[in-house]
Amino acid sequence: MNMLRKVTKTLAGLCLLLTVSSCDNWLEVTPKTQIRAGDQFKTEAGFRDALMGAYIGMTAPELYARDMTWNMVDLLSQQYAPLPSLAGYAELQQYRYKATRVVPKLDAVWNKTYNIIANINNALHYLEVNKELLNPISHDIIKGELLGLRAFLHFDLMRLYGYGDLANRPEVGAKPAIPYVTEFDKEITPQLTYAQTFELLAQDIRTALELLQADPIYPNAGRPPGYYAEINRDGFFDHREQRMNYYAVKALQARMLLWQGGADRLEAAKLAAEEVINSNAAALISAESYPASSDPILYPEVLFSLNVYALADVVNRYLDADKPTNYDALFLTSTAANEIYETSNVNVGVADIRFNTLLDQQTSGYVPVKLLQNKNTYLNNVPLMKLPEMYYIAAEYYANNGQPGTAIQYLNSVRKSRGILEGIPEAADAEAVKAELFKEYRKEFVSEGQLFFYYKRKGLTKLPGLSEETVVGDNIYLIPYPDSEIEFGNRVQ
Repeated sequence: MNMLRKVTKTLAGLCLLLTVSSCDNWLEVTPKTQIRAGDQFKTEAGFRDALMGAYIGMTAPELYARDMTWNMVDLLSQQYAPLPSLAGYAELQQYRYKATRVVPKLDAVWNKTYNIIANINNALHYLEVNKELLNPISHDIIKGELLGLRAFLHFDLMRLYGYGDLANRPEVGAKPAIPYVTEFDKEITPQLTYAQTFELLAQDIRTALELLQADPIYPNAGRPPGYYAEINRDGFFDHREQRMNYYAVKALQARMLLWQGGADRLEAAKLAAEEVINSNAAALISAESYPASSDPILYPEVLFSLNVYALADVVNRYLDADKPTNYDALFLTSTAANEIYETSNVNVGVADIRFNTLLDQQTSGYVPVKLLQNKNTYLNNVPLMKLPEMYYIAAEYYANNGQPGTAIQYLNSVRKSRGILEGIPEAADAEAVKAELFKEYRKEFVSEGQLFFYYKRKGLTKLPGLSEETVVGDNIYLIPYPDSEIEFGNRVQ
């Protein structure tokens, strides 16, 4: 049985998640039962439970089981066909952020994310207070995962609630960013500038990478046989692709540096991405031989995923476009699907498994089936980071630095793995390569929650799926803070 599933069942009656307003000396377990946080962290098992509690918290539908992956943020990218007015997310797709049905959805992302961060900070505090209770290897891996998760969660808040197009807006560096919370207490964390906040984020990532050199996924020829035998008798440190492992943190570093922008950071992002590409952590599948129909998430390419209990209950009803009364159905129109995947070229679109296998043509349109819990080999898995993104980051660097040929090689590697028979011509110039990269983002990230952030990072003012009259700027890209943060926390956005 998967370790996360074991812990989920163990915690079914014991909610480990703290409320933000709870006393910092108490761990809220149930309405009737409380234990002191100090008691929770008197054994290594307590730290393991706290770590798994963070992952379980991330699987809330309001976060990565739904809204921060395939639903809400993908609706913001206009990836899916326009929703009817009766659909639960119709106003959000229309960027009506203050609509009655939208505000609770956006506030839930903020509140639940900071709730998990509070739990992480509490565990990190006691991890140092009671360091001697843990095996040194366990200590480093658990602390590395916690710091990686803290960075991952803060970064997604910055991407959603913060400014985009930072490479072309140096003035944003002096503006106040989202609170970067590193302590577990009741004091309001002050806002720092974007520059200061990114430094805290980078420091968490650097420290996590140092600690996660103890990760089983990280190659170390000096480890003796049985190095992990004592700490991994129960398999707790197995399935590293379902945890914030070393290469997941390295991929996060690449993603963060790319978001910040600038020549030096783009080069650093490329180096981080290439470290992941050249590792054995994941590998591109081969469309010719890989059974993509039974593994539509393409599990060998996963760098970091979450195991979501009963994912079918969350996702399947959204992926049924055969019923005209299913107003929440998510699908691509036939026109959009054929345009995105270039089906007029049989060597490109028709051959692409992202079109011919990962989309299902239903009554209303083409439904993405990556997460459909039907015949999936890897049930209940929601990928948060995958290998192709690293190829795209490397390609973007080379396209921007006078080496379009190398960029083409990276893009063609992904295209070939998807079954595309026609490569990007070797003679293509940098602008043509960038246009192909744009196409790849639209093809690859259906139902993965990254396309909106790509548009936002690039500062695109015109988005596919919107009318020509619609000019996109901060009015759309900048998701508003919760009103309570402005009113009671004196936050400035």
